[in-house]
Formats: sequence, C-alpha cells, structure tokens
Amino acid sequence: LLAVNEPNHPTPLPSTTSIYRIQTAADMRYLHDLNVQMSHKRRSVSVSKQLDRDLCNQHFDTFETFWGRPGHGARGDKINKLKLDNLLYGASESS
Repeated sequence: LLAVNEPNHPTPLPSTTSIYRIQTAADMRYLHDLNVQMSHKRRSVSVSKQLDRDLCNQHFDTFETFWGRPGHGARGDKINKLKLDNLLYGASESS
C-alpha cells in the first residue's frame, strides 16, 4: 500500500504485521493480562456448563423416583385392581 504525501513521492504504509508487533514491556503485560482474562472466562464457562449438566442430571434422577409410585399421574399397583375384581366378581379360580 502506498500513501501519497506528495504527488511525485509516494511513501509506503506500514504493513499490517508491523502494527501487531509487541513494542514494549507494557504491551507484553497487556497481552498477558488479556490471555489470563480469556483463560478465566473459559474456565468459568466450563464450570457453568458442568454445573448446568449436573443440575439437569439431578433433576432427571429426582423425577425417575416419581414414576412407578402411586399418584403423581402414575398407575398404582395391580394389587388394588385384583382386590376390586375379587370384591365384584369373587375370587378367581385360576389364582
């Protein structure tokens, strides 16, 4: 790239790679601080996702204990049905 300061003498612009060169110790500290912030952010996101997975699994485990119990929308034991059948129709001869 060329920048034209005077019509007859174009001067080259600095390349994009030289813009990103670390010039001073302050720049290196700044870069280090950014890297530390990024690693902390990654770690916190990872911990947050793991916590979310754990809570989700705990939720499913808790609800697994509800199914198969009387109430909560689940069917009761067949014993109650057998007792009702025995009361209405008498004891079955096959059992």
